[in-house]
Amino acid sequence: MNDRTNVLSTTQTTDKQSLNEVLQSLQTLSVSDPLEKTEIRWRDIDAGDNDPQSLSTFVNDIYDFLYENEKIYLLPEAFLQHQTDISEKMRTILVDWLVEVHRMFKLLNETLFLAIWIVDKFLECKKIKKDQLQLVGITAMLIASKYEEIYPPECSDFVYVSDGAYTKKQILDMERLMLNTLDFKLTAPLSLHFLRRYSKAAESDYACHNLCKYLLESSLLIRAVHSMSPSLLAATSVYVARVMLNVKDPWNDTLRHYTKYSERAVKTFAPVLNGWVKTVKGMHSTVKAVETKYGLQKFGGVAAIPLKDF
Repeated sequence: MNDRTNVLSTTQTTDKQSLNEVLQSLQTLSVSDPLEKTEIRWRDIDAGDNDPQSLSTFVNDIYDFLYENEKIYLLPEAFLQHQTDISEKMRTILVDWLVEVHRMFKLLNETLFLAIWIVDKFLECKKIKKDQLQLVGITAMLIASKYEEIYPPECSDFVYVSDGAYTKKQILDMERLMLNTLDFKLTAPLSLHFLRRYSKAAESDYACHNLCKYLLESSLLIRAVHSMSPSLLAATSVYVARVMLNVKDPWNDTLRHYTKYSERAVKTFAPVLNGWVKTVKGMHSTVKAVETKYGLQKFGGVAAIPLKDF
C-alpha cells in the first residue's frame, strides 16, 4: 500500500460549499420528514415471513433502534483536520487497499463497512504518524472480523498481508489502544444494515442490490461518508440504483414507508452520492479495488452501468 501514497492526484471531495448546502437542506428532511399527503398504499414486506431467523416480530423495533442511534455515531466532516501526518489521499488509498484485503479473506460485507468506520472514528480521536496508518487499517479489519465473522482471520494473517511491516505484538498493542479509544463501542449503525431492509422493500433483484452495494462501497473512499446519515445514504443508493436501471417508479409508497424518507429527501441527496461515485470512478487508474470488484460477473458487472445526471 505504501508505494501508492504519492500517486493519487485526483481530489476526492465534493465541493465543500455545495455539500454544506445539502447538509443544511437535509436538516428538515430527516426520518421525521412528513410524507406527501396523498393516499398511501404500501406493501407489508414481512407478512409472508415464517422463518424465525427473519425476526419479523422484532424487525421494526430493531430498525427503530438503529434510526435512534445512527446520529450518535456520525463523525464531523473535518474529522481529519487535526492529523498533521495523515492526508485525505492517504486515507483513500488505505480504504482501497482494505477492500482488496477484505476480498482476499472472503469476509462479510458488514466487516468491511465496520472496519472503515472504526478507522475513521479512531482517526478522529487519535493523532497518528504516517507509518502507523496501515497498522490502524489492518487492526480495524481484525477488530471488525472478530465482531462480525464466525471464523475471523487470525492476527498472523494480517502480519502476512502487510508483508511483515508489523509484528503480531504491534497489531495486538494497536488493537488494545483502538478498542480503549473507542470505549469498545462498535455497534455503529451502518448504511449496509439499512440497505438490506430497503432492498427487501424495493423487491430488488440481484443486479439492483449489487448496484446499491457498489454505490455504498464507492462512497467509503470519500472522507465525508461517515458525516452523513447511514439510513439516508442507503435509501438514496436504492433511489439512484433504480433510476440507473430505468425503473418506472423509483420511489414508491412501500419505500417511503420502510425507509421513512420522502422522495424529496432522497432526490436532495442523490446528486451528492452520484458525485462521490463519479469522483471514485475518476480515480480508477490508481484507486480501483471497488471498480474492479463490481466489474466482475460475480457481482453482475454493475460498475459498468452508466451513471445518470441528478
